[in-house]
Amino acid sequence: MRLSIRSLVIVALAATSAPGQLPRVVSAPVTGIQYEVTADSGAVAARTLAVTMTFQVSSTEPVILALPAWSPGHYTLLWFAGRVSRFRAESDGRPLEWRKRDFQTWSIRPRAAGAVRVSFDYAADAVDRAVAWTSPNFAFFNGTNLFLYPVGRGFDWPARVAVRTERDWRVTTGMDPAGAPNVFSATNYHDLVDMPFYVGRFDLDSAQAADRWIRFALYPAGAMTAARRDRTLGWLQKLVPAQAAIFGDVPFRNYTVFVRSDTVVNFGGLEHQSSQIDEVTSSVLDGNLSGLFSHELFHAWNVKRLRPADLVPYRYDDAQPTPWLWVSEGVTDYYGTIALSRAGISDSTAAFDQVASWIANIDGVPATAVSDASLSAWIGSRDGSGGLYYPKGALTGFLLDVLIRDASNNRHSLDDVMRQLYDSTYKRGRGFTSDDWWSAVARNAGTSGAKATFLAFASRYVEGREPLPVDSVLSLAALRVERTTIREPRFGVTTRTDSSGVEVTSIVPGGAASMSGLRVGDRLVTIGDVKITDLPSFDDVRARYAGTALPTLPGVIRRGTEALTLQLPVRLVERAELHVVPLMSASPRAIAIRHAIFLGSSRGPGGA
Repeated sequence: MRLSIRSLVIVALAATSAPGQLPRVVSAPVTGIQYEVTADSGAVAARTLAVTMTFQVSSTEPVILALPAWSPGHYTLLWFAGRVSRFRAESDGRPLEWRKRDFQTWSIRPRAAGAVRVSFDYAADAVDRAVAWTSPNFAFFNGTNLFLYPVGRGFDWPARVAVRTERDWRVTTGMDPAGAPNVFSATNYHDLVDMPFYVGRFDLDSAQAADRWIRFALYPAGAMTAARRDRTLGWLQKLVPAQAAIFGDVPFRNYTVFVRSDTVVNFGGLEHQSSQIDEVTSSVLDGNLSGLFSHELFHAWNVKRLRPADLVPYRYDDAQPTPWLWVSEGVTDYYGTIALSRAGISDSTAAFDQVASWIANIDGVPATAVSDASLSAWIGSRDGSGGLYYPKGALTGFLLDVLIRDASNNRHSLDDVMRQLYDSTYKRGRGFTSDDWWSAVARNAGTSGAKATFLAFASRYVEGREPLPVDSVLSLAALRVERTTIREPRFGVTTRTDSSGVEVTSIVPGGAASMSGLRVGDRLVTIGDVKITDLPSFDDVRARYAGTALPTLPGVIRRGTEALTLQLPVRLVERAELHVVPLMSASPRAIAIRHAIFLGSSRGPGGA
């Protein structure tokens, strides 16, 4: 059996401990913790951030410092210590003895009581919204990337952060200003590492919503027109009160949407307690990103505050698995969707389409308990269930909402469950348990034997592998699933999108395009009468020419400096298409439930 370095360290340490018990490593106490991050033009040109940590010690006992292994909300072990170089420790200008205890932990031996300074360089070149990144005029970082903590001393201690940068560069974060330019403070480590920074040249706009300032920070500067930025802020002004109405609380002093848009990003977002980090390609920046913003905003309540007990408090040294990501992420996806219709940003038809996508995404997936899929988030499971807690969790939340409303004659809902758990667990400093969740669901259903009914639901559909009762429950909300078969063109190419358009990266041997003369490196301009600007353009082509009898479609391409027209053979492929549509024969009770879900109210039969 081969042991990892971490395992060897643990085995060695265990040898000096009581039988069967690992040692508890504890740092000497430290006070007056301050961090300094240098993100000036020289640092970002080198794709490196310079970091220092200073603190006071009262003895010569070893100070043991560690960097986190992950960023909460991003359920992946990233081991930020791997990006550290030139680690140094000193006191009174003289080097101190230090050594690594394991790959993420350093032990420092002070010579006497007094100030200690630790410094290192951090590689800031990752294409990942949880990891620091730089460009010639910009830097982004999360606190988990850079801020060491004393091991075994808890996380309830204050700290300051100073950012050293160019005089004409902006610094934006959710942390509290600390009385000097670009100096900020936090009262505890959890807050310290949950408020990311933008430093450099970027656009910054703001507006008020629910008596809070909402900020929109966009890199690169000028990537979005003023009208588009106004539209984005308008979405947020509608979403904040719509989501706050569920919980009866706005838990942040201000909220920042940080957006990075360039050609090297991974599309998606990452939530923080008073902000979100979103990565979008420049080709979709001006599209409708309200769904992404809505999902990440809802996390300000669900996950950043209302959390499973498995995630309270956060630990930072290793994975922290929970079977409840179907609530933390999936139910967030559900509310991120219906908040759009409740806020008037989109209509209920768009929400129906999203419900249909959840159903389609779990069709054909190996039978998997959504709680098991939640636990597997950390390991990148290859059994087909990766990320299943998103669509199956969202659909499960929707079905529970319908069942609660139906059982309570539309007087209670999943909204009540979320609000009551927020009040009874988060506001009392703890996470929710399985009993908390299912008791709240049963209490709001309000029927005799509701607890047993919903525990059976959990056993069959959450912890079990039975298919969700989609059709029967949807009918209670005056909805039904409609399945059709579409014959649409497929061309057998893969592409990538950048600021110059859509480039062909491979051609499938034997595919429709393989005999057309198309080459890798060609840039697609049009197919038929559809302009090709990004990946969704291919959806437009398939919709435009579904079922066509045309043997070929003209394709205009750019090859170097030439513009060419090729004939692309049409090969139609059958695809099952699924829609969720209103049930025309539904009862007034079911119609009232549907209206209440998507308009955000609880009304009895006959309500709108």
